[in-house]
Amino acid sequence: MKKYTIKSNEDHPHDSYQRIAEDFDGSWDGTEMMIDNDDLKLQITSFEYMNEMYVGHLKMNSNTQIIYSNVPNKDRNFVILRIGYSGAYSKKDKFRRFNHDGIFLYNANQLFNIEYPFQISCQWITIRFPLEAFDFFDEDGNSKLKELLSVKGDWFHYFTLTPKIEGYVNELVKASTNKTKRKFSFFARALDILGALKEKMEKGQMTKSNIKIHPEDFSSMVLLKDKILANFTEPPNLNDLSFELGMSISKLNRNFKAVYQLPILQYFNQHRTEETYRQVKYSDKSLTEIADDLGYSHVGHLSRTFKKHFGYAPSSIRGTLQ
Repeated sequence: MKKYTIKSNEDHPHDSYQRIAEDFDGSWDGTEMMIDNDDLKLQITSFEYMNEMYVGHLKMNSNTQIIYSNVPNKDRNFVILRIGYSGAYSKKDKFRRFNHDGIFLYNANQLFNIEYPFQISCQWITIRFPLEAFDFFDEDGNSKLKELLSVKGDWFHYFTLTPKIEGYVNELVKASTNKTKRKFSFFARALDILGALKEKMEKGQMTKSNIKIHPEDFSSMVLLKDKILANFTEPPNLNDLSFELGMSISKLNRNFKAVYQLPILQYFNQHRTEETYRQVKYSDKSLTEIADDLGYSHVGHLSRTFKKHFGYAPSSIRGTLQ
């Protein structure tokens, strides 16, 4: 397997884009990158805005093991937000692998490596900004998000992806092909995402994890999360999972909650409800078909669960897509 490592810093991402384009015989014009060969297929659209804020959309499939090694710039406090990212985050002896369904928020002033997925098609958006850029938009100045972003030292947080934020992400991705307005749209949707994240945190509605368990237990919980979300037709069987992982049900739920802030069954039910939202809004399937596909006992069960979680009936968002 070919291996490629690039050392750079997150506060000037366009410098690393230029080097990657050169190393893989691609093109980078300051806004768009295109690499298309046997080693790497990579498309990037990225804009730099005032006060060194960057917003980008990236699509990749690589036959090369690509590792990004961050070299922090201690002079400024930069914050990175990635959504839809697939890959791994490692630091010393800790190795953390994620898939496509989360929000990753971390500071740039720390040493870390990001290993990008190998032979897997993936895409993600990135929002990079210095802390003073957030201060400009944060009217009250003492929000929970500002408190989180202002923490000194090393930190790396995972959040679940809410339907509202996912909607803004989808709008940003769609805008990447419209050269007439995409620079406006990228900036607007990035602010929408940060605003929605702040709003959810103030209301205590974001599931946040700053991982503080043994790396092996963490790895087990991430794999478990992938397993239970792969099939919504049957809720997780805690007895089977306890036996499979060789730990008691109490320890199983304790470790899972340490990462995802919820016990296993509550986490499963929350994500099934959010998947229901996506299918109701973005698919042509009937509510009965969705209920069958997602393991609800009947369509009334789906409707009651949906309304309890979101505050309105699923029928109210039909026909609102696009």
